[in-house]
Amino acid sequence: MCSNKRNITPLTIIIAICLALPAAAGQGHGEYRPEEIVCEMQPGYSIDAILAEYGTSVKSFQPQTGCYLLITPQGADPESLAAVIDARPDVSYCGPNFYVDAPEPFQKSQAFLDELQVGTVDSQLAALSLGIAEAHVIADGTGIKIAVIDGGVNLYHPEFAESSGNLVSAWDYIDGDTVAMDELGGACSGHGTFVAGILNLVAPASDLYVYRVLDTTGRGTGFDIASAVLRAIDDGCRVINLSMGMIGVDDALDEALKYARMEEVVVVASAGNDSTADNTLFPFPASRAYCLSVAALDSLNLKADFSNYGVKIDYCAPGTSIYAPYLGSSYAWWDGTSFAAPFVSGLAALLLSLDSTLTWENVDTIIATSATNIDSLNPGLEELLGHGLITIVPALEQVRSYLPGDANGDNTVDLSDAVYLVNYVFKDGAAPSRASAADANCDDVLNLADAVFLIAYIFHSGPPPCAR
Repeated sequence: MCSNKRNITPLTIIIAICLALPAAAGQGHGEYRPEEIVCEMQPGYSIDAILAEYGTSVKSFQPQTGCYLLITPQGADPESLAAVIDARPDVSYCGPNFYVDAPEPFQKSQAFLDELQVGTVDSQLAALSLGIAEAHVIADGTGIKIAVIDGGVNLYHPEFAESSGNLVSAWDYIDGDTVAMDELGGACSGHGTFVAGILNLVAPASDLYVYRVLDTTGRGTGFDIASAVLRAIDDGCRVINLSMGMIGVDDALDEALKYARMEEVVVVASAGNDSTADNTLFPFPASRAYCLSVAALDSLNLKADFSNYGVKIDYCAPGTSIYAPYLGSSYAWWDGTSFAAPFVSGLAALLLSLDSTLTWENVDTIIATSATNIDSLNPGLEELLGHGLITIVPALEQVRSYLPGDANGDNTVDLSDAVYLVNYVFKDGAAPSRASAADANCDDVLNLADAVFLIAYIFHSGPPPCAR
């Protein structure tokens, strides 16, 4: 469902998408796509009543969340009509299909082209400080799909030609076709390619699925972004990167993100570039508990001067002087929380490539417990930078070092593990903390056979639990 019914006026969305240095909070003009409204019915009620009474028609439907994109009758004012429909007791939510605007026209930030070709992606400071090369000895992201929901990606940039993962053009919501290309000529051009380049740096064997939801000016709609999230889940993406934000909450997108959490898909969102800890200005979707919110640090692990901070931050990652592919075949340096987020998304993909049975909570816990607290480096910001700076190799070591057969997580393998599995399978007992450890026979299924396998090992000198 799109939302619980509440008394609100139509939401004026103020956007900061394509985050790249401080955008003045409150920028954006609350415009919406003409002749479109987004509605969702209360359980048990049909959209047919709305279509019949108000002359609307269905343009699109999101079955996972129950949200409809409706076309309004010619001459009707979408905002006024949506307000009337929203007040009905059989409607959960109804509002215009607001545009999402890029902040670049209101910013002083820009990408700095590497015209002399002196930079390197793999040996840039962010890559060295995070130990990305060392991490690839343990995991490279094989078998994991990451959704890049942004302004498209330059599908022909030479940086991606060397990757062992696939670059998949999934869908272009701007042009309505399968070529999700990052196009020239606007304030947001190059942003999606830059984000994808960072993901490729961290998880080079992961498949990057590209969904273009922003045009070259950085403008898109909440319904399109929600559709991309839902499509990414259907496409099998385990990680979704959203380097975007807005003041306020878009209901359709919010419910798509809740659905992602329910499906154990890790959504990572940039925290925003307004240098504020004010919760009322903290951007959505990073403000949501079911998204991992990422702030940006500089080269000294100090909070980047533009980065938001506060109690809603989950993690920090490098976000200044990041070097990545840009327009055409060029490369550039760029600052922003938009570019800190994909470091965390990439780490999530590495963890899942080591153990695909990890849940959303497992991934969050591993990244949190392996992060480095940086409060002492940032006096006055104590407890406002989340769990601190991500560390990639220690996080991966947590997954690699599990004890095969240890179903109950007590670091021993004995009869209690077999009992634990029997309780889980037959008596609704607690799930094993790590499915890969409990899968004693490595058949990718947790069932009685694993308990029997453990009993044979413990009492009858059967083979030891397998290790992946």
